[in-house]
Amino acid sequence: MTRLSRLLLLALLTARPASAADDLLVADFESAGFGDWKISGDAFGRQPATGALDGQMKVEGFLGQGFLSGFHGGDDATGKAASPPFKIERKHLNFLIGGGGHAGETCINLLVGGEVVRTATGPNVQPGGSERLAWATWDLSDLAGESAHLEVVDTRKGGWGHLNIDQIVQSDRPMVMDVRREFTINKRYLIWPVSRDTATRERFYLTLDDQDEPFDFSYICLSGKPDFWVFTDLANFQDRKLTVTGRIPGALAEAWDQVTLSDSFPGEEDLYREPERPQYHFTSRRGWLNDPNGLVYQDGTWHLFYQHNPYNHGWDNMHWGHATSTDLLHWKENPDALFPDAEGFMYSGSGIVVPKDKTTLKVEGDSALVLAYTAAGGHSYVPGVKFTQALAISNDGGKTFQKFEGNPVVPHHVHENRDPKVFWHEPTSHWVMALYHDGNEYGIYTSPDLVKWTRTSTYQIPGDAECPDLFELPVDGDPKNTRWVAWGANGKYLLGDFDGREFKPDGAPLRHYFGNTYAGQTYDNAPDGRRVHFGWMREGGGMPNSPFNLQMSVPMDFQLRKVDGNTRLWIEPSPELATLRRDSREWNNLVIGKDSDPFSTFTGSRFELEAVIDASTVSSEAGFRIFGEPVALWKRADQSFTGMEGPQPPVDGKLHLKLFVDTVSVETFVNGSYHGRYLTPKPGTRTIGLSGNDGVRFESLRLHRLDSVWK
Repeated sequence: MTRLSRLLLLALLTARPASAADDLLVADFESAGFGDWKISGDAFGRQPATGALDGQMKVEGFLGQGFLSGFHGGDDATGKAASPPFKIERKHLNFLIGGGGHAGETCINLLVGGEVVRTATGPNVQPGGSERLAWATWDLSDLAGESAHLEVVDTRKGGWGHLNIDQIVQSDRPMVMDVRREFTINKRYLIWPVSRDTATRERFYLTLDDQDEPFDFSYICLSGKPDFWVFTDLANFQDRKLTVTGRIPGALAEAWDQVTLSDSFPGEEDLYREPERPQYHFTSRRGWLNDPNGLVYQDGTWHLFYQHNPYNHGWDNMHWGHATSTDLLHWKENPDALFPDAEGFMYSGSGIVVPKDKTTLKVEGDSALVLAYTAAGGHSYVPGVKFTQALAISNDGGKTFQKFEGNPVVPHHVHENRDPKVFWHEPTSHWVMALYHDGNEYGIYTSPDLVKWTRTSTYQIPGDAECPDLFELPVDGDPKNTRWVAWGANGKYLLGDFDGREFKPDGAPLRHYFGNTYAGQTYDNAPDGRRVHFGWMREGGGMPNSPFNLQMSVPMDFQLRKVDGNTRLWIEPSPELATLRRDSREWNNLVIGKDSDPFSTFTGSRFELEAVIDASTVSSEAGFRIFGEPVALWKRADQSFTGMEGPQPPVDGKLHLKLFVDTVSVETFVNGSYHGRYLTPKPGTRTIGLSGNDGVRFESLRLHRLDSVWK
């Protein structure tokens, strides 16, 4: 018995009013044979199954020891199983069902007077899937007192040509129930009480104005005793009709009653003051955050889109979250921009400002904001949908987006092809899309209008995958000497040439981006020719006790520099961060073992630390411990730096360090390389500790407290 099954049965037993009638067992398949059931054909064998049969995946979700399995003889075996007649004496019939989802061929039917009055199938029609049995419920209120019998049909051959059934019970309480509620949207939020426990995960559909297709579907873990509350932000749908439908366990009926419209959400009064909330990194108000995507600058506003599960603490339900800022630091979180629908989950992609004369999309005015995204069809509620590339357009500055009616613009190519990075290539006057294919392969596609695309080449980044970025940078600021950078999710990159159709690398991959920061992306059209980047600080600590989870990195600027005769990426924290400094202190020519420790009394969890270390004075190691952890140590023996691969040699005999600490994380920049990780203060540990052999000389040392951006 699964944990959820036990919880639901217990809930039914304890929640049933004293006046409710006891359940009536129709069949539980716990006997050695089938009793009075009539079995024909060979699909169901001669006795109930007790687990997976030969050639079958693991079967889960049945209760007790046995269940009715149509896999005796494999998927090509056929047969029927008919119950003896029984009188309908309760409001509902509950049963467990799994296997094939082929109507009329792999199904259980309820017959009254020889006519089929109810029918249900398993969930699976495509390769893959699961042999798990799940609860189903029929409402029998209109059939009270009738004589009925059940027929389990297994006449399908081939994939998922079988059905599994167990624990058929008449009850006055449904194990699952279809729910529906209609609202006229006159408040900003639809609020949901949720549990972290995904055992209660159920699918819900949100539809506007009685349209045929939902604009959003998501899996939500309802709870009558919520760990926290989440919300659907409906700010862009005011005065419209909203219909919410789904199927829930009967034990969650009271939790469903708490799903309602509200002008606020529980916990909003403490927003941005939560103990684990970073104070100068972007985090979402509620839910899970991952890849930054759609980074685009328009009319003085920085747009940060990101992968977002608004409904729980972990990955699921990929929406495109959306935040805007005028300074890369103070962010306003807007309603989600893209919602999962029949195309699937909304995976990563890019944002572009599109002039009217460079597309056949319907652009109002001189330009529009366009999102190129992956429709992750493998997560659609429609079986058999594949991963494709699609577009959405905004003619109101990014407030709302409409998905292109002609989607997909790039059909499925291979496996989970995803993460389109689109930009305009001026020398060849066409759009370019870098797209992740599979393994370490990426593709280049071109288009004259964003709608019609042609694949022109592929390239590889050995040892990396996903989330491509492709951009041109001058070397040492010289516009006549430029290189193209092909970037992967894990921070590996190639330098090379790009002619608008094919990327040709110069050599092997390099890396200057380490730790748990991942899947970063840059702004193509940042002002003053800047190449501004955000990364996602993924698992490795995070915010385990909060109704939100994970954060973006600090903004950083990319350059290409020639160091010791080699061209490489050079990453620095964006200058906007300096505007948060206060209570700054500075020391010059401080020597370990000679001078007193300047940080012995310093406390806090939000600060910036800058240092220039004379590498010639380091005989063993030098750097910093933060909250007792050696997060930023350079070792002379192999020139290694904490958490980074390969040597990190001094530049002109010096180590330039910058550390950013914010509540639960620390990010380090050393000589143009970057490392990020989560780190939570531990009671009794020092905030900052100098580390190194006696005689290490810090040419300069600066400490700044940093203001919160949420004040």
